[in-house]
Amino acid sequence: MKPKVWAVLVLLCGILPAAEEAVKIMRPVDKAALKTGDIEIIATAPDGKLELDGKPVPFEQPFPKVLHTTAKVEAGAHRLAVVGSEGRKEITFYVGPNQTAGFAAYHAHPPVPDVKCTQCHELTKRGRFHFKGGSVCFDCHKRENFAKVHTHTPDVLTECGLCHNAHGSTTASHLLYTKEVACKQCHN
Repeated sequence: MKPKVWAVLVLLCGILPAAEEAVKIMRPVDKAALKTGDIEIIATAPDGKLELDGKPVPFEQPFPKVLHTTAKVEAGAHRLAVVGSEGRKEITFYVGPNQTAGFAAYHAHPPVPDVKCTQCHELTKRGRFHFKGGSVCFDCHKRENFAKVHTHTPDVLTECGLCHNAHGSTTASHLLYTKEVACKQCHN
C-alpha cells in the first residue's frame, strides 16, 4: 500500500488523534444532574476564562490552557461557559435532589477523590498537556475485562478517549457514542 493511502486510512480510522477543540468543558458535561452544590469544573481554552450563570469565576491554571476550579452553587439549573480567544463553549447543568426533565445523573471519572491530573496526563517536551495513552487506563481498569465488552484488542483501540469521556458522563461506561456510531468512526 502506498504511504499516502496508508496515512489517509489511519486518519479515517481515528488511530491518530483528531484535531482537538481549542475551547471545551470536560467536567461537568452538558445536561448533567449533580447531587451537591460543590461542582468541580475542568475546561480548556487558550487565554480562557470561566463564567457561571453569566458571572466570572476565579480559577487556577495548573497546566497550559487548563482551567480548574471548584464552585459552590445553589440548587437549580445553571449555565457554565468557557470563553477563549478561539471561541466559546457553554453547557447547562442541574444541582439538587429534584432534577428537572432533560437532565441525567452525572458520574465523575475517576470516581475516587484526590486523583491527580498527572496520573493520566503529562506535559510534552513542547509544554503541551495531553493524555498519556490507553495503557494508563489499565492502571485502574482490569485488562482481562476489556475483551468482554470490546470487539478489538487493546493494541488496536489505543485511544480510549475516542469513545469514552475520561472526565465523567451521564451515560453508562462514560460512552460518547452508541456502539453503532462508535464503530462507524473506523468502519463504514
